Amino acid sequence: MTLSAQSILDFPVPQATHVVTARDAILYALSVGYGTNALDERALNYVYERDLVTAPTLANIVAHPGPWMQQTGVDWARLVHSEHRLTIHRPVPLDVPLISRSRVLSVVDRGIEKGMFVSFERLIVTKDGDEPIATIVQTNACRGDGGCGSAGSAPDPLSKVPDREPDLEFHLGIPGNAALLYRLNGDLNPLHIDPQAAGRSGFDRPILHGLCSFGYAGYAIVAAIDPGMTVGLRAIAARFSAPIFPGETITLQMWRNDAEIRFRGIVASRGTIILDNGMARLS
Repeated sequence: MTLSAQSILDFPVPQATHVVTARDAILYALSVGYGTNALDERALNYVYERDLVTAPTLANIVAHPGPWMQQTGVDWARLVHSEHRLTIHRPVPLDVPLISRSRVLSVVDRGIEKGMFVSFERLIVTKDGDEPIATIVQTNACRGDGGCGSAGSAPDPLSKVPDREPDLEFHLGIPGNAALLYRLNGDLNPLHIDPQAAGRSGFDRPILHGLCSFGYAGYAIVAAIDPGMTVGLRAIAARFSAPIFPGETITLQMWRNDAEIRFRGIVASRGTIILDNGMARLS
């Protein structure tokens, strides 16, 4: 396939179906921080099949269309997840057939030497009743491409965090085996487990899935605002500004304005912002 902005914009992203089981929901919750302290009853409902509650960011792994961009002609080895936005219409239901419908929104060309950004939308609904579960807008940075033109309408930029001291901070220790666990949710990209694959992508070791750090951020926001873990999320979005490596500690800085939270994630040991321009709305 000849790589062009229009060919990517017109690409028929496949539909996907998924029936989420209690085991799926528990595995996901464990892979993004819930249940780290097995005696913490605040998070028990997310990891125990009795009265199970699904994690707000679980929708990110539901009915995913897979690595469809490999078929468009982009340099797959140099593609990274750049930005993610999740709007939650209702909690992910268990044992209900779900389907996703996806479409490419935009291609933003930065030039032959600088690559391009591709944004696409995924709507998850119940297969039988067409009841909306979540809307996801994902942006991928195609670092090995560019020069193919731009097309479509890109999402509005995420706003910068406030220029003042944060209202809250929450420290997240990412386990050394976090990527090994998170990949069992379905993202088997070798970039996150194979040192040779990571090297081909320009990294000196495997990096953590962006959506794993995103899930940890969703967990931390709820835990910091409401230690009882009863508050929910209606939306969460962030830019992946730098890779994080399993075993590192993220300091999540938060600014609160009623039900809206602005946030960013920092790895203090490297002085690096890894999540930026973050926004979350509480339910």
